[in-house]
Amino acid sequence: MKKVILTAAALGLMAAGSASAGTIIGWDKTNVVTQPGPYEDFTTYTSTIYKADGTTNGLVAFKYGEFDVHPPGLKVVNGDDKNGTNCIMTTGLNHGDLSDKQCSDPLQFSKRVKLKNTVSAPLEVDFDILSSGPTTSYRMFQKLTDGTEFDRWSGFTIELGTRDVDGNFVPSVNGDGLGFSDNQGNMWATTVTTDSQKELIFSGTFAQGLAGPADKYHPEPGYFNPNERMIFSMAANENTITSTGNSASYTNVFGPWVNSAAAPIAVFWDDDGDINTDNHLMGNCADSANPVHVGTHSGDDITGLSCDGIWVNHRDPSDPGMPVPLGDLETAMGQPVYNSITAAIAAVEAGLETNPMYMDYIEDAANLGLTFWITVDDTFVGDNMVLRYTPVVAQ
Repeated sequence: MKKVILTAAALGLMAAGSASAGTIIGWDKTNVVTQPGPYEDFTTYTSTIYKADGTTNGLVAFKYGEFDVHPPGLKVVNGDDKNGTNCIMTTGLNHGDLSDKQCSDPLQFSKRVKLKNTVSAPLEVDFDILSSGPTTSYRMFQKLTDGTEFDRWSGFTIELGTRDVDGNFVPSVNGDGLGFSDNQGNMWATTVTTDSQKELIFSGTFAQGLAGPADKYHPEPGYFNPNERMIFSMAANENTITSTGNSASYTNVFGPWVNSAAAPIAVFWDDDGDINTDNHLMGNCADSANPVHVGTHSGDDITGLSCDGIWVNHRDPSDPGMPVPLGDLETAMGQPVYNSITAAIAAVEAGLETNPMYMDYIEDAANLGLTFWITVDDTFVGDNMVLRYTPVVAQ
């Protein structure tokens, strides 16, 4: 059962001298069950978040790596050991020096917590707050995934709140010392939008490998659109973040937000000889009636995947971003194409291929990268905080 926690309102009725708070000290895992080890590298495990009635609406997923991501998949950093910043991020060790993951780690160092709703219903993540601490601001490094089997979402809300004495969610209110903010700790008393904020402060973006211009972190433009990122626009005030629409660069290709069970398929190239790292998207299964849009597929990663539409490529230098139909897939790719990543891994292990082409799911189409900041003021009275994620099912 959920431990009994007093809300800010209840604590305010207690005798004068009650301590104030301002520091998130960790993930409250009272109702969280993490899959036990031993763990295998490059295998995904979960920390399931349960409700008081024993059911669950979602989880934190982590792809284990001995020198990368570790269980339970979420942690709070107070005072980054390089720049002193604070954040909520994933857990693990960095390659090379085996240092503990920190807020200041470079891009593409597996920093984002992978939060997945498995039901189209509110998913609540609880945190413990120090009973007495200074005002502190935290950057959230996160991916949010539609992990349902059939639903596709048109959007979502994220709410800040606390627990009452019965363990119920109580929404945060203006002036309670808890709020969404900028990176300087200025809580948003009036509504702000992602259009008015820098990406590192407030944004919802899909992977640059899907769409977007090249930059210092990405030497090549995105596959489906070389100029425009795929994003979710959002608006926020002190207590709530609300999505306000998915970009046309996304919906023209995928339609409503893709659930992970229905992720489309593509051909990937293992460019660096390590099939477990991020690999290049080279061609995708498209709708034969509308090649810009992804198509459906048959099979699975064990038996093999097969495109039910046509194979196309979006990397034609003469007209970047526009699909070019492919005839014979293996001739077009210049080498054999394995019908699943399972077959490609087997070929690598057998010494048949070192940089194979293979079919796999476009998982990033389901994963929205979220960045926002939370500030806990030293006037906040309470010992807990809740982040509540509520999806909106597309009609």
